[in-house]
Amino acid sequence: MECQKQFSTVETCCKSMFGDEYVGIPPDESFVKALHTEVGLIDAGTFVESRDRCNKPALYPTLEVSLKENKSLWPVVVLENHGLMYCAMPLIPQEMVTQQDKSDISVADLPGISMAVEALTGLIQCVSLTASMTSLTPALTLKLHQFVNTCMPFGSVMCSNPALMSQLINPLGKAKAKQPLWNPVLHKGKSQVVIHVKEEVRCMQFNHSEVRDAIDVYGSVICKSEVEGTVPEICTTLVQPGGNGGLTVNPAVSSVEYTTTTSRLRFRPCNNQPLCHYTLPHLTEAPIYGAYRLRLNNSLATLCMQLQLRAGIKNNFQQLEVQFPFPGLQVSIVRPSPSVGSVSVQSGSTLVWNIGSKFPTKSLGATLNAVCKLRRKTECSSEQQIDGGDVNGWEQYINSCALVLFKIADYTYSGTRVDPQSIVVSTAPKVRCSVTSECVSSQFKVWNSEGEVPVVADMPVQELQNLLIK
Repeated sequence: MECQKQFSTVETCCKSMFGDEYVGIPPDESFVKALHTEVGLIDAGTFVESRDRCNKPALYPTLEVSLKENKSLWPVVVLENHGLMYCAMPLIPQEMVTQQDKSDISVADLPGISMAVEALTGLIQCVSLTASMTSLTPALTLKLHQFVNTCMPFGSVMCSNPALMSQLINPLGKAKAKQPLWNPVLHKGKSQVVIHVKEEVRCMQFNHSEVRDAIDVYGSVICKSEVEGTVPEICTTLVQPGGNGGLTVNPAVSSVEYTTTTSRLRFRPCNNQPLCHYTLPHLTEAPIYGAYRLRLNNSLATLCMQLQLRAGIKNNFQQLEVQFPFPGLQVSIVRPSPSVGSVSVQSGSTLVWNIGSKFPTKSLGATLNAVCKLRRKTECSSEQQIDGGDVNGWEQYINSCALVLFKIADYTYSGTRVDPQSIVVSTAPKVRCSVTSECVSSQFKVWNSEGEVPVVADMPVQELQNLLIK
């Protein structure tokens, strides 16, 4: 079921900006088909150059949707929730849209894309789909139209909070003072400011002497505030022991005062909007070190996984597990032997090692040895075992990886934090302030040391030029 809204004022503005280079939005049926092709729901098994070419830059959550006559739409912002895709196409500067090579474009620096993500997030919260629902009901469709018409008049995002939208449609009473557009409903009650620091660790571990492990540590600071007054202003201090060289602030932040290890942010109240994003290139060691070995003998897979928590890391996890995916296969456990935790099979094809809430206190390490039996999923009722003669059936799984999933509450790996005592609200002397933080894994992969290393070696420029000349 499709539900769409187009703003003629925005399209008219786009036509005047782009002139002859303007590409209009096609009819609903054509757009949906092109979008399904781009995300792989159509022609998934065939090569589509506009979608599958190696040099296509990944600018998620934006997609470039190819149309007829060598035309395309960009940026189409796409989010997914419970099988329903939410799409928006913001208006951004012409030079960005018409630029042929988009590999050097940073979507974080384009406010239009950030606003589109915020609007789609509000739509997701407004609909509140559940896993059992397969389509939009008429009541939810009406609610969506009310949200769009109220919070995005003439295509300009004024509000993305569904709770605030309901207060706008059904106000409790008239406010005595005029309210600004970003906070049209007067807050009544205790003033509170909640700041959340979310830090993510992305890692690739190879256990190979010729290839270095890769790690990225990055995070964001999100603020939710409900304060009295028509024009309040909030100030807070972000502390980063390693320095603030990789800090990017949201346009909603009016000013920033930098020191060596702190950043003083001044901003207006906002609803779950990121105040800033940061990266920490000086962190080169992972919080958890892993070693993974997988060997296949006919239909039997023998694996060994070793994990070691780095000293000084908080040993208290809300989530701590390792997943061993075998896509396209059915896995059954023959002999699991974990030093701690339990082992199970999820979705039939993923072996899951649930370690628990912490590593053993003395060793700070854990080991899993397991033997699994693999079977191939076939369209017919019978199942075909993977044997040594079927190379395409088992050899590809040698070059596989294990996914380490963890979440630590009230902790950041880099030590980044917000000082609660530094939070000041201009119009409310007494404010309830709270600061939370979390450190989570993001694509934390440990590759099989018995397989090939999935990396591309960098060739020196001079050697590359000589090769091209030959």
